[in-house]
Amino acid sequence: MFCKVNYDFVEPLYIVTEGLKRFTGEGGYGIDYKKIWSPDVEKLMSIIPKRYWDDFHLTLMTINRDIPAHTDTEIITTINFYLDAGGDDIDTIFFEPLVDKPKTFQIENQIDGYIFDKSELKEVGRFRAKPMECWALDVKKIHSVEGHVTGIRKAVTIGTFVHNYDAVVEMFKETGCLPS
Repeated sequence: MFCKVNYDFVEPLYIVTEGLKRFTGEGGYGIDYKKIWSPDVEKLMSIIPKRYWDDFHLTLMTINRDIPAHTDTEIITTINFYLDAGGDDIDTIFFEPLVDKPKTFQIENQIDGYIFDKSELKEVGRFRAKPMECWALDVKKIHSVEGHVTGIRKAVTIGTFVHNYDAVVEMFKETGCLPS
């Protein structure tokens, strides 16, 4: 569902090349993804075997509020290189449904992802990312971002539409970045 990746990195250089998707409500608060270019892409991608690099894409994710329990649209697994946590007490929380068919809805730009009624979910795990930590997440599992957001949560991400979380963790074994 999630793991801290054994990988030390320095903040990569990057430039935004275009906006991708926004998942926001009133006032523009929510999650924003931008396509980026980085001269440090090979350093970031080195946590997975080179033969899989074409199956991953590089983005910048920013979050400026709590994010309700949801599953991501299209992407299966993401590896987040956190640059800023957005506050000192912000957790990413994973859930499982308490009922067979939990209530869901979608917001603009959601295709195969959903937002869930938290009262129909039970927490099954959580982590608190710190700046300059790398975490892998199964974003097809229900998760939220909760806490006291005091800034912008920012991460350079490499995500895949192809490889599930378990396959990505296996890739870390090959590159020596096995989760700690």
